[in-house]
Amino acid sequence: MAKTVKFNLICDGNPVRTVEDLQNNFSVEDILAYYDNKLLHRWLEVRGYSEELKEISQVSCTDKMGIIKELIRIFNVTADDSEIEKSVYMLQFLEERKKEYAAYEKDGFSKDKIISDYYEGYFKLVFRIVGNPADAPVIKASIKEIMDNYEIMFHLNYRELFYTLRSYSPLAIMCLLMNEKSRGYFLDEKAENEAVKSETNNDSNIDKEQMFTDICFILKNNEIPEDNIHKFSAVTDGYWRDLQPKGKRYMILHMDFGDYVRSSGVTGGDLSSADVNDKFVILDGIDYKSNNAYHTLAYMEV
Repeated sequence: MAKTVKFNLICDGNPVRTVEDLQNNFSVEDILAYYDNKLLHRWLEVRGYSEELKEISQVSCTDKMGIIKELIRIFNVTADDSEIEKSVYMLQFLEERKKEYAAYEKDGFSKDKIISDYYEGYFKLVFRIVGNPADAPVIKASIKEIMDNYEIMFHLNYRELFYTLRSYSPLAIMCLLMNEKSRGYFLDEKAENEAVKSETNNDSNIDKEQMFTDICFILKNNEIPEDNIHKFSAVTDGYWRDLQPKGKRYMILHMDFGDYVRSSGVTGGDLSSADVNDKFVILDGIDYKSNNAYHTLAYMEV
């Protein structure tokens, strides 16, 4: 009798021999690819995971989000829903981009076609944000795609985009502040790219001041959907409270006078309310210190 040839999957750059390995190295992109080409089915078969094989063979979803949620359930993977959604949306963007490149090759890289598609691609992402005004994963993924691939268009359009989003999606304004490339267009801090550095005329500065005023008003007027904001109140008796772990980034929205915050475990990185209020500081994890039970720290996951 012929011996069954076993093989490993490669997930997140690591060899996967068991379901436990798969749980520890779960990658949305890798698992979806293995599911689509049926290599995941074959791996389960040769490794003897008959129950899991039966379940994935019965998955009826056709959209990527539904499929990945089913696979997470089947393999009992601990995962952050918002991170999974962002990963799936980014995969969809990449697939669309591959199709565009294939079309360019077929058309002989027509200059007019490339320009037209660039313009259309940017506004398609803008419309995706406007059409999903309260969906943080969609918004964040769309902004990342814009800043990674359409920053020239963003540079020309960011003022109009700001006021469009001001009307349709205040949440998207906050998400623009979370992105390292886009936040410099709206906050008075050291610019990280040449496009922002070039904004030196008085009209631009006046625009920036007005946009910043509107951003602060969004917070004061409680226009952000509550389920996107984390709030915490407690007396920590002079000690640091490990509020959020290192490895996840958070943007501080508001903190009361007398309280302190810092990135997780960063000795000497203490920030007061004057350091964070209206600054939209981003931290790697959160340590919090307060001596007043009525004070509240408000922040958002990046």
